[in-house]
Amino acid sequence: MGAIVPTFAMKVYDLQWFTTFGMGYDQAAEALAADGFDTVLTQNRIDPLPNSGVDQRAYLARHGDRLATYDDGAWVAALRRAGLRVIQTSAVFFDPPALARFPDARPVDADGRAHTTIDWYVGVCPTHEGHVTEKVAKLQRVAAELSPNGMFLQFIRYPGFWENWTWSPDYRFSNADRFCFCDRCRAAFAREVGVALAAGDVATQAARILADHADAWTAWRCRRIATVVAQIRAAVNEAQPGASVMLNTLPFPASDFGGRDVRREYAAQDLALLASGVERFELMTYFQILNRPVSWIAPAVADARLALPADREVVCTLQIDALYTEGIHGERRRAATVTAEEIAAAAFAALDAGVDGLVFYHWTDSLLDEARGGRKRAVLREITGA
Repeated sequence: MGAIVPTFAMKVYDLQWFTTFGMGYDQAAEALAADGFDTVLTQNRIDPLPNSGVDQRAYLARHGDRLATYDDGAWVAALRRAGLRVIQTSAVFFDPPALARFPDARPVDADGRAHTTIDWYVGVCPTHEGHVTEKVAKLQRVAAELSPNGMFLQFIRYPGFWENWTWSPDYRFSNADRFCFCDRCRAAFAREVGVALAAGDVATQAARILADHADAWTAWRCRRIATVVAQIRAAVNEAQPGASVMLNTLPFPASDFGGRDVRREYAAQDLALLASGVERFELMTYFQILNRPVSWIAPAVADARLALPADREVVCTLQIDALYTEGIHGERRRAATVTAEEIAAAAFAALDAGVDGLVFYHWTDSLLDEARGGRKRAVLREITGA
């Protein structure tokens, strides 16, 4: 078996290259290719990415006239002319506008409380068929109209603001981290697994499920996520045969939490189960957000490799700039910056760990750093060998 030839991808999750920086389609695509990237993970207007850690509100308000001229097809065509693979993205179970259309899609935790917004995040219940049907139809349209090389499924999991879990391996999980115990989920679990629910309110039933049927509950939720992935894959491949699927997964090795697979237990991401419908697994190895040393990346990669068949790819996503340092996140004492040297150290640590590729989050941070006279673009070129 030969040495891995890594791929290099950039997340282009907003349109500031088009608005704030005034770049044309070919100019932007050629810049990415010149920096050594072979793949772009991009958003589209059919299934737009909601406001998140990539805050889009300010530039959207300032550049309405310019934005009105933007065309997804022209952007995709330019990326292809530059020789880049195009991966379209979707925030599957993070879609705040969907909760207005489907109020009963709001998840419920193990204390019986409806999920409330934390910073920018609020989840969608994975068993809500109305939301899933709507999302699958949008992604089939994306595949039909934009002909991507692949689809990148983000937030394809049960709810949880993992940015608050992971700043320290000593995080203590609670019922507020366990989802979803809505009426629909509890009834479906009881029906499909063949168990009788205890009498009582939501919290009482949730407690009995977790006490008496914890393994079955986890496995049932994992099957639900795998089922949705399979639905999306089938719809996408019907419109675009051969399009691959890439999955956004939580990065925790079991060693982080005393041997517990919290990725599976809380997020219901069972890598082995998902492997039949997914070619590439992204680990969100955001070392600044997670408050981990660069040396932590290797065990995170090794842990994922153990769960996956040898023919499935593992990639690491690395930050270009710091996030979650102010407001409700201030008490977590994350580093206030991500330096060019730290990006390089993390990238080479991941490559040394044998990843199939690197993904960088996200392009606007690189453009802003360059505009300030920073070195991050130069370091990215060193990493990619451009």
